[in-house]
Amino acid sequence: MRQAILFLSLVGALSSAAQSDQLVINGGFEMLNGEPKTYDQITQATGWRNVTIGYSELFSKTAPAKTVGLPDNDYGHIDPKEGEYCAGFFAWKDDMKRSVGGDDDFENGWNAYSEYIIAELKQSLVEGKEYEVSFWLALSGNSDRAVMGMGAYFGPEPIKYDHRRFLEHKPQVSVDAILEKKGEWVELKGTFVADGEERYITIGTFPAAGFDSKKLVEGLDNQYAYYYVDDIRVRLFVPE
Repeated sequence: MRQAILFLSLVGALSSAAQSDQLVINGGFEMLNGEPKTYDQITQATGWRNVTIGYSELFSKTAPAKTVGLPDNDYGHIDPKEGEYCAGFFAWKDDMKRSVGGDDDFENGWNAYSEYIIAELKQSLVEGKEYEVSFWLALSGNSDRAVMGMGAYFGPEPIKYDHRRFLEHKPQVSVDAILEKKGEWVELKGTFVADGEERYITIGTFPAAGFDSKKLVEGLDNQYAYYYVDDIRVRLFVPE
């Protein structure tokens, strides 16, 4: 398996051939099991679920702005990259302590909390074939942190863990830049050669590929980096 570093692009176009070869069944989160009404409802997007007990969001124009509405929601302001819906997840939350009352009343926080989404591909990847992976991320406007290490992991079996921590898997594609553009979609794209039989794609933060963070404000901050995600695509790589 060859690891690839994703490159960033603010613009891009996909050919009709690329779209027809798409292996992610619901990469734009447009097929629904039901409209999301509040947080933690990524499973309302057909085919998607959480990897850990850190639960991700599906955003909709019909949902309340105080939770997961579009374009305004609890995390900021965003329009989907394409279609009518997008998803979102905490890439990192590092609150060691959080207030539960007065100035001196604290309890343990999440610390290194992270969320991941997973979906099954249309078919397993073929050994020795090169695949192109692309998806779009946007740092939420209310995030006071930004991170590096976002990527995609492909495996033959679905993964599931009963914790909220970072995954230890090494992604086949990842990005070695801190994504700090608030409210602006950034395309991540790269290629890798399949080992064969990979059937599931997991999106999130993977410290095994290299992790760093950046504080975007002075003084106290909300200690999280939240990213919207949309238009996830996987296809056989075809050189131009």
